[in-house]
Amino acid sequence: MTMAIDTSTSHDQAATAPILEAAAILPLHGTESLTGVARHDLATHRAVYGELHRQSAEGLVAALEQVRLTGRGGGHFPAALKWKAVIGAGRGGTVVVNAAEGEPGCAKDAVLVQTRPHLVIDGLLAAMDAVDAADGVIWLHDGADASARSISRALVERASLHERPIRVLLAPARYLSGEATGIIRTLEGGPTLPRYVRNPAQPWTDGHRPVLVNNAETIARVGLVALRGADAYLATSLVTVINHTYRAVLEVTSDRTIGDVLSAAWQSLDGAPPQAVLLGGYGGSWVEGAKAVHLRVDVDALRAEGLSLGAGLIGPLPESACGLEESARLVRYLAGQSARQCGPCVFGLAAVAELASDLSGGRLGRKGRRNLDRFMHEIAGRGACRHPDGALRMYTSALQVFAHDVHTHRRGRTCDAPTYAVMPLPEEGS
Repeated sequence: MTMAIDTSTSHDQAATAPILEAAAILPLHGTESLTGVARHDLATHRAVYGELHRQSAEGLVAALEQVRLTGRGGGHFPAALKWKAVIGAGRGGTVVVNAAEGEPGCAKDAVLVQTRPHLVIDGLLAAMDAVDAADGVIWLHDGADASARSISRALVERASLHERPIRVLLAPARYLSGEATGIIRTLEGGPTLPRYVRNPAQPWTDGHRPVLVNNAETIARVGLVALRGADAYLATSLVTVINHTYRAVLEVTSDRTIGDVLSAAWQSLDGAPPQAVLLGGYGGSWVEGAKAVHLRVDVDALRAEGLSLGAGLIGPLPESACGLEESARLVRYLAGQSARQCGPCVFGLAAVAELASDLSGGRLGRKGRRNLDRFMHEIAGRGACRHPDGALRMYTSALQVFAHDVHTHRRGRTCDAPTYAVMPLPEEGS
């Protein structure tokens, strides 16, 4: 099965080679089986993208500003600002490619390191040169064996090139293991847990080496800019579309709509359009289906609507599913993935998850609804990290988008929806 959205423009196609020429297909759970896109070895990579040449830090940072590259791990923070902070902190730091995809539904990082490992490595080397780093790290989840094999094979293919040192580190296979501050905390000798930072452009601890953490897609795009230049850069996004039995990862230009993406990569269970779409990730937002299909897959356009592309997840909810049941599943999962470092995570998020389950089961009375509203208000913005905020964002949007279902469930009934567990969760795939 191959699916693609045409990403060609008026530019010469050779100068604007896309990252993916077709959609990559993966199972709902895990990333060990991938079809639809062939892996580029070093020779193929060079034939498609050319050879990496050293360039000045100022020139590369200016190019990142020109293409307005933002982080693709979820926050969409301007990449150039992070780079400038690391450059200003002095030489000898570390550059990390964060390919430990925390979002269970997403698979774009796995697709990149398994099929375009040399594009990722070229981006990493360009970043290391720019900030004059002492070493580079490719950060993967433990158990992501296919990804680890692909990167290891690519490093062997480049062994004779005598490039800057790159090592592979394996993180615990948990939701928060891919959080940037947790990565930095690990490199500084601490646990792999997130922490609060005042300045997101300078998240390392005073007295420690500066660390630049970029998502795998971000680094791959750095590679494109370094190899081809800003003028030939093609503004696209990699997205993961959730289907009933598989996930599709494809590249989309910013003029395309979510409706275009669904037409290319989603198979409806009943032939009907989705009643809603979960956008960004499990800490993202639900959007009514009729509205979602007209939204462009563009960071700025979505921000203007109060939304975010986040980690690139597009999760259509079929008409035959219950949005409150689906959202309660996700809140329970996120509560279980808490870092357990503060009250909002340990107690508040767990309480919200329990009340969300009561609502989806038709057991939530007036007092319970008041408690749900109170707990959500009390823990918002008060966690030691942003984990509770993401869960609350998703569930708040669920209460709004599925307001009719809230009314039904509050009266002691349920939807009796035949479709359940639409969004994949790790424990369900084990």
